[in-house]
Amino acid sequence: MIGIYMSGTGNTKHCVGKLLSVIDPKAEMIPIESEESVDKIRLNDAVLLAYPTQFSNVPFMVKDFIRRNPELWKEKKVFCICS
Repeated sequence: MIGIYMSGTGNTKHCVGKLLSVIDPKAEMIPIESEESVDKIRLNDAVLLAYPTQFSNVPFMVKDFIRRNPELWKEKKVFCICS
């Protein structure tokens, strides 16, 4: 499992860290804006995708990442956390 997050203030990153420590202590977490995030997602069959609520919606940066990488999500278990 890999934790991919967007966190402006650090709150979402904190939540991802806490949840992964319970679910899979060996899991890695990496910011969505990292250059290696796409490669890390490809290597894992389960993805925890976390982001803050922005005007009652998914932030543009997260939507854009998902749309630019449609092949990443095929045959993956994706868990979303909105903080």
